Amino acid sequence: GEVEIEVRAAGLNFRDVMWAMGLLPEEALIDGFAGPTFGLECAGIVRSLGPGVEGLRLGDRVMALAPAALATRVVTRADAAALIPPETSFAAAATLPVAFVTVFYALGTQARLAQGEHVLIHAAAGGVGLAAIQYAKYRGAVVIATAGSEIKRAFLRLAGADYVLDSRD
Repeated sequence: GEVEIEVRAAGLNFRDVMWAMGLLPEEALIDGFAGPTFGLECAGIVRSLGPGVEGLRLGDRVMALAPAALATRVVTRADAAALIPPETSFAAAATLPVAFVTVFYALGTQARLAQGEHVLIHAAAGGVGLAAIQYAKYRGAVVIATAGSEIKRAFLRLAGADYVLDSRD
């Protein structure tokens, strides 16, 4: 059920920065998917498949959640990997898994966001915020987004937010 990926790009998350600076105790990461390692998401090419892997082939371009993803090769669960659309670069794909898994869990699993509901996305111009806008619109929700600058607020309007507010007032 595992896949080996030759990493072409890896995402650097705030979790990695906090771990490197000693701001996260090891206990906070022990039971997590990646454990106390650097790197949680990457994009690359499938180089080997373990028994029972379906839906992926050698040579596929994938993005994935993977422990210790700041590496040249990683091994991760096949169900933690997804094909990269042809028009998407490895660098862009490496930024997607954590943001979208966070949103699916928060808005889908926990909030059970439904059509017609309203969702406030604070500081929506970041990776998780932009993923949240896409997911909320997909679910038919009304999106209220905030950002701290007019340039970011204009971007949020283009990204599909229904209402955009200044996060500082």
